[in-house]
Amino acid sequence: MSLFSADNKLIQFIDKYVDFMQLQLMTLICCLPLLTVGPAYTAKYYTSMKLARGEAPNVMKSFLKSFKENFRQGVVLELAAVPAVLIIAVDWYLIGSTHLGTLTYVLLSVMIAVTFVVSTVYAFAFPLLARYNAGTGMILKSALTVGMGKLWVSVLFLLFTVVLVAACIEWIVYGVFVWLIGGAALCWIRSLLLVKVMDDIEKKES
Repeated sequence: MSLFSADNKLIQFIDKYVDFMQLQLMTLICCLPLLTVGPAYTAKYYTSMKLARGEAPNVMKSFLKSFKENFRQGVVLELAAVPAVLIIAVDWYLIGSTHLGTLTYVLLSVMIAVTFVVSTVYAFAFPLLARYNAGTGMILKSALTVGMGKLWVSVLFLLFTVVLVAACIEWIVYGVFVWLIGGAALCWIRSLLLVKVMDDIEKKES
């Protein structure tokens, strides 16, 4: 078998990795207006889960198709997250800048739990929107149910995010390349896990 044959496992791996890096770049570009973060992430997971399933979509066409179809609901999901993120950010600031003795540790524990729950909901909300047709309320409710039901996956997703952000900060000079290469790898792993989770859900419903 030729090194550059399409049947070569290494070439297939590299080809798919390039697809995930292209997906990372397209997501970044479509997130720049900020208002379009929701549709961009929905489109990202729509395409990444196709790649993880072994399908061979045209990355750009697949991304733009989902971006257009889920634009309105993606924006609504994103806007629903804004108040929660702002409240959490303010609460973290207040906890970090005040000293209330033992109460500080109690509040810290509460904030860790709340932050985890919110991050879990949005770790699953956009992939669920990419996969299913449902109202915004149902998407958020389902994201919470799935996230808590698959707690180990939720923890892994949070760790992936922390590791990627930490790596970008540690090698800040090369942050863009770390985000592109590392983010593509984590997106691939995350998508494989999402496919497994959703396949399990669909098997139980059938």
